[in-house]
Amino acid sequence: MESKYKYNEATVKFYDLVYEKLADKGRFAFYQEEISKSKGPVLEAGAGTGMIFVPALKNGADIYGIDHSEYMFKALRSKLDEKDHHRISLQDIREFKLEKKFNLIISPFRVFQHLITIEDQLQALGRIYEHLENEGLLIFDLFCPDTNRLKTEVNNDLEFEGEFEPGKKARRYATVIPDYINQVQNVTFKYVWDSDNGEQMSEYSFPMRYYFRFEIMNLLKLAKFKVKHFYGDFRRSKLSNSSKEFVIVCSKL
Repeated sequence: MESKYKYNEATVKFYDLVYEKLADKGRFAFYQEEISKSKGPVLEAGAGTGMIFVPALKNGADIYGIDHSEYMFKALRSKLDEKDHHRISLQDIREFKLEKKFNLIISPFRVFQHLITIEDQLQALGRIYEHLENEGLLIFDLFCPDTNRLKTEVNNDLEFEGEFEPGKKARRYATVIPDYINQVQNVTFKYVWDSDNGEQMSEYSFPMRYYFRFEIMNLLKLAKFKVKHFYGDFRRSKLSNSSKEFVIVCSKL
């Protein structure tokens, strides 16, 4: 998760528009329910533009957030009342430090798949561990690897098209180059949108690490977490060969 992989301006400009259409709506309901059940403060590690954070705060949650992207941070901050600006900070999940502990820490939208090395993964889990109350929970999600997709290259596939202003459209194209031996999908998103000066284009490339079931369980155990639930989707279904998601609930050992 080096600085060169931080989101660019175009990615953040169209982020909400794209994921309001592409994201599993069950993800939002799942995390809002888990936040509502928390009996103390909540931290969102990777708060992004606030798609989970803002509704939770409006519903009365004592929620805080960190994010590594300056553009994401500015987008989220612009959605908050000034009295709530203290709730968010620009920090790296591997190094963050806050003055309080939390009953629940969530890291949604596959944040952990941006942690490429084992060192980065353990460092992030260590910081989370230190910020959790003794009976606190860590909840996060990953995609469940599909071996066919992991081997298949995708070239300039149109994933999204939608209107962001009256009469103006944005499109997102995806290119994915597999690196099977390193368990990485090398992703490039190309954004193309209409403007008063003609068509604009911007690209953002990043590696996305994927995990297998027992690998993530062993990683969590090494970081002194106990897996309480390992769901196959955001409806809390049992993990199966048809699962598309890993939704993991864990606590301190």
